[in-house]
Amino acid sequence: MSSERRPDGAPPPSEATLLWVREAVGQGSIIVSVRLMSVHSTTLHAVDVMSATGVVHQLALRRFHRVDRLQTDPWYVPANEATVLGLLGSTVVPAPRLLAADTGPTMCDLPTLLTTRVPGTPPGATESPAYLTTLAEMLGVIHAVDLPVVRALPPYRPYYDPHLDGLRRPPAWSPNIRLWERVFTILGSGPPSASLGFIHRDYHPGQTLWQDDRLVGVVDWTTGCLGPRGIDLARMRLNLAGRYGAEVADRFLAAYRATGTPDAHHPYWDLLDAADGILDLPEPTTLATRLEYARFEEWVARTVAHL
Repeated sequence: MSSERRPDGAPPPSEATLLWVREAVGQGSIIVSVRLMSVHSTTLHAVDVMSATGVVHQLALRRFHRVDRLQTDPWYVPANEATVLGLLGSTVVPAPRLLAADTGPTMCDLPTLLTTRVPGTPPGATESPAYLTTLAEMLGVIHAVDLPVVRALPPYRPYYDPHLDGLRRPPAWSPNIRLWERVFTILGSGPPSASLGFIHRDYHPGQTLWQDDRLVGVVDWTTGCLGPRGIDLARMRLNLAGRYGAEVADRFLAAYRATGTPDAHHPYWDLLDAADGILDLPEPTTLATRLEYARFEEWVARTVAHL
């Protein structure tokens, strides 16, 4: 069993947490291995557990270690992800299947989810037509989720909170002050009417897992909610525009429309998510980052022009 520590020095899963894992799998099960997979907003460990019958279960242990965000961030709620994964368990969406949740927590050292471990790796370049089509088709599958209990999920609201963030202001790194002032003026007019449905809320290539050019998993459902589907389109397009340019973002939208899914796009949602996005964008320190920011702002300018 691995005893490796997170890069920030925090401990691996406690013995009580691993006992909870064993009990979730069944009496007589044993932990075969524990391996750190990633540390981002949560800590993710791969855990292999052998049941009493000798079957090895490949699981994922997702621990919410950001105590500051647990106290203040309305979109960092492990109980919400547990609810979303529970709902998706009866659908064809290739999300991890929830096995157990200790969101209190009562036994684990941190709020923790135990799920199946989705195979695959994050994609490399995703600007090819085949990748864009697959990403668009998967978003159509997500948007087709229509369960009555979905309406029990929290409603969408922007990441921007005027009480915490103050007045919207152009980012300090941007030379395009007037562009962002125009964006904020448009947002001040209020959103267009939109039908609400189930959305991932943070759908972008980094949330997908692939095997041999096949999309086999969509992860990180903490922000799943009931909201305008155009936000999912906006988040994907924002990421594609920054990495590859506005043309690739537009090609993704065309691929989404080609799936026959009701068109949820509106430039307002693009601008709203872009304005949310700049809240966390630090000053660029490399040429690659500056070029990515420039492509992002070019996409924002094109979107403003459509209004």
